[in-house]
Amino acid sequence: MQQDLVKKLFKVSWLVYFISYIGRLNYAASMIEIGQTEGYTTIQLGTVVTALFISYGIGQLLSGLIGDHFSSRRLVLVGLIGCGICNIGMFTSNSYWQLLLIWSLNGLSLSLIWPPIVKLYTQYMDEDYLHKCCFNIQTSVALGTCFTYLMCSSLLKISSWRNIFLFTSGLLFIAALIWHMTIKQVEKHCVKVIDKAQVIDSEKQIVNNRKEIIETEEKQFKKVLFKSGLVVIFIAILIMGFLKDGIMTWVPQYITDTFGTHAYFSVFLTALLPLVNLTGIYLIKYINEKNSGDDLKTTAIFYGVSVISLALLVVYGRANIYVSVLLFAVVTSCMLGINTILVSVLPTYFAKYNKTALVAGLTNCVTYLGSGLCGYGLGALVEGYGWQVTSMVLVGICLLGIISCIVARPMWQKFKH
Repeated sequence: MQQDLVKKLFKVSWLVYFISYIGRLNYAASMIEIGQTEGYTTIQLGTVVTALFISYGIGQLLSGLIGDHFSSRRLVLVGLIGCGICNIGMFTSNSYWQLLLIWSLNGLSLSLIWPPIVKLYTQYMDEDYLHKCCFNIQTSVALGTCFTYLMCSSLLKISSWRNIFLFTSGLLFIAALIWHMTIKQVEKHCVKVIDKAQVIDSEKQIVNNRKEIIETEEKQFKKVLFKSGLVVIFIAILIMGFLKDGIMTWVPQYITDTFGTHAYFSVFLTALLPLVNLTGIYLIKYINEKNSGDDLKTTAIFYGVSVISLALLVVYGRANIYVSVLLFAVVTSCMLGINTILVSVLPTYFAKYNKTALVAGLTNCVTYLGSGLCGYGLGALVEGYGWQVTSMVLVGICLLGIISCIVARPMWQKFKH
């Protein structure tokens, strides 16, 4: 009975996260068409992306702070409904400033979803199944991204960009209803199946498995931030956010600018990236297991692969459209793999401090601050210096990611063990 409920929790959270990604990325996927139809500049379009990412990042921090004190079911429900309303707002908008405001509010709505999901996982799952779900839910990111770009490419061929947001709002409202009904059932039956004593025993077992007894005075979270190396890890997370969302946001523009393709075809090619990204999730899991769970060593390796791919893009990217897409796909696969380790799995190690939701909020906050920088920053770089210089800058940013992992690794390994 308990295992069935836990599986149901994972399935509904996977669905919710899948649909939330559609509500998050549909603007980026249709951005070229919006710019061409409405006459907005590259910087204006990128600023709207930045607004969402920054509000989402700040909202993640707030969501993490309140996530350990309020109902996870209700927080996610509010997030889904809020995102649906914002998508309707985009459908009816008639000015650039309305787009900017509405998409900022959308970021706040979306920020209510991830930390409560992680909290539910830590409440109802044992450690092994918890980590398994944290890896597997990342498939919703890749498939949700792929679906978004395919959906937008199809709708742009037959309809206005506005209908993309109307269609998305319907999906979000349906997801909200399914979430509310399913989690209410899970919470109801889990109260009957798991009593307080069992929860305490389970938590003790997790602590014993890690062979660490935490004294009360050592549970001050500010100390933990530094002792674990999390403050330095934030740099690696910031860079991952910049690259992961920056590339997905601007690849359609890169293809159109470099090869002169139509907007819908550029969006269609970009949809292939998330399918390749699925390999990143399971490849990083395999390599991390081979590295005995050395999270930051594995992360540094994936940053190294990204450096090579981006360097090849600088040299050979303009030669062939499909080579460019392939090289971008390697980088986004690496970034999604890194995201799985640093954003999905890492917060679960703070369950013993009752700070899972807070750390999940912090890591997501930093991720989307990086994403926010990419929205405006890459747009300004491209407009001012072109794609060749921009690609060189991305190589340097990846190198910084490697350095941050090397610096933080000893502290994180000591904290874990």
